Amino acid sequence: MPDRARLGRPQYLLVATGVAAAYIVSGKLGIGLSVAHGVITPVWAPSGIALAALLVFGRSLWPAVAIGALLTNATSGTSLFAAAALACGNTLEPVAASFLLERARFRIDLARIKDVSVLVLFGAAVATLISATNGVAILSLTGNAGSSLRSDWLLWWFGDAVGVLMVTPILLLAYVNRRTRPTRGRLLEAAFVGSSLAVTTGVVFLGGAWRYPYLIFPFLLWAVLRFRQLGAAASSFLVGAVATWGTVVGSVPLDVSSATSRVQVIQALVGAVSISLLVVGASLEEGESAKRRAERTAARLSEAQALTHIGSWESDLVTGRITWSDELHRIFGAPESVEISARWFLERVHPDDRPKLKETARRALRSGRPFSLEYRISQPSGGQRVLHTRGRVVTDAARTPVRVVGTAQDVTEQRQAETLRADILSIVSHELRTPLASILNFAATLGQKGDELGRQTAAQMIDQVAKQARRIDRLLSDLLEIDRLRHGLVTPSRQPVDVTRLVGEVAGGYRLDDCAVAVEAEPTVANVDGPKLERIVENLLSNAAKHTPRGAPITLRVQREGEDLLIAVDDEGPGIPYEHRTSVFDLFDRGSNAMSNEPGSGIGLALVARLSALHGGYAWVEDSPAGGASVRVLLPNCVVSEERRQAAPALS
Repeated sequence: MPDRARLGRPQYLLVATGVAAAYIVSGKLGIGLSVAHGVITPVWAPSGIALAALLVFGRSLWPAVAIGALLTNATSGTSLFAAAALACGNTLEPVAASFLLERARFRIDLARIKDVSVLVLFGAAVATLISATNGVAILSLTGNAGSSLRSDWLLWWFGDAVGVLMVTPILLLAYVNRRTRPTRGRLLEAAFVGSSLAVTTGVVFLGGAWRYPYLIFPFLLWAVLRFRQLGAAASSFLVGAVATWGTVVGSVPLDVSSATSRVQVIQALVGAVSISLLVVGASLEEGESAKRRAERTAARLSEAQALTHIGSWESDLVTGRITWSDELHRIFGAPESVEISARWFLERVHPDDRPKLKETARRALRSGRPFSLEYRISQPSGGQRVLHTRGRVVTDAARTPVRVVGTAQDVTEQRQAETLRADILSIVSHELRTPLASILNFAATLGQKGDELGRQTAAQMIDQVAKQARRIDRLLSDLLEIDRLRHGLVTPSRQPVDVTRLVGEVAGGYRLDDCAVAVEAEPTVANVDGPKLERIVENLLSNAAKHTPRGAPITLRVQREGEDLLIAVDDEGPGIPYEHRTSVFDLFDRGSNAMSNEPGSGIGLALVARLSALHGGYAWVEDSPAGGASVRVLLPNCVVSEERRQAAPALS
């Protein structure tokens, strides 16, 4: 049973003493009423106290119930034997009730209609048969029974059942909510409802307004609607106590022969109200629980959609209403306040994909079959995404399409990865085939005719083999560097570097076919990553050589612009068209085919852009003074001033 308390030995003794004392005090109050018939009374709160104690603390607390029942009965005019026999029935009743409720998976928070039902059935109706039958039998055997065993049995059973209905719920819910810390406003509201209900109930049952019992119902409903089960149990207990007292003292003149019967009638009415309020409260609790589960499910679904970039959608063909999930709004870059329509959606689909999308929708509506397609969309930020949509048509009983439901997944990254993989395979296979073929041919020639070749010819072949091997090594190094940069595995190691000397060494040692490199560099020292800067210069020169006619000069310039470092490589090639000046820095983009017939991997300038960004800079293209291209790199806030340069002990 959930939320059962666990007691150590000291706590057990303390709780057992409290339960026994509460049993005795409440039992003596019930027996002492004028409507009681000896130890038989229609007001028997101990049955509710005992059941609540065993449900919360466990059936191991039964000795406390037994002691309380024994002392209550022994001090109420019965013999010790009879008191002990009666105590057995009083104890067995809550033990049996707690066992039956546990088997029924009863929850003490009474948050389900099932919990209220099994409490009424097993706790109030079935288990109380034990005590009533045992008690009347013992009294009959000892000669203490009344004139009518049937009336005594019914009165005993009724008193125990009402005690369970009125007392057990409020005790259980008080325990369940023992750690709740209501707000000040909540406390004020509870105080207002409780005091208003107490006053109204007092007026009705004690002040002579018994003809207007409906006055208390607004406050009862207020209590259960605002405070759920705790409000239902507390308000029922309050009304039951006041109504019972008013009936005992004669303020409620019911047309019944005896005071005891009047108490039974009023308690039956209050018991019915209590059950009704508990059922209403349980219904509200179940509704709220279902709502919370739905909200948790929706939240988990939203999280799953966000992680997988999958949004869901629904189009009502009857009303024309289109609904999207939060993730689909995010994919399209549209706020949730935007009213989605078919026209609004199609305006954001790439124009080339709209006919395919419309045709797929028409075929699906005609055939009723599921569909799947990919299309591109434009986001408000200017970006373009690729979506993969799956959907199906929902029809009515007449097989007429009424709704279309589906999902849309953002597969942009997947498609980019597939394109990247295809480009890598294409570039690597193309770029490796030529140098490998050259190496194999030269190696075969040297192996077969090495003795016949002159020393000069052999040296030239070996030089070509080394050149092609360096070309392969350079390609693989660039690919590895690009991959590390893409995954954020590279960080610049900055230190003062003599940029003038570095670019001079790169230009002097770099072999460019029939192209002269002119270096125009101001004496410059900068805090940069020397090896990374060297790669930038190498790739700028390599790119210029591919697009520069043989014999045409290439100019490598280094300039200081305040604290910024500018590196530019100017060539006299065909230049780069304006529409390609941004995309040439993308991986595997080789620009327009008209720019040059020289093959390239599309890696060099992409590496330049990424290494520049690593230094916080950027790369761009302008026209060179000679009419070709001028590829430039700006590295900000890295130039070392004259004073700092003189103070530096050594430079890389």
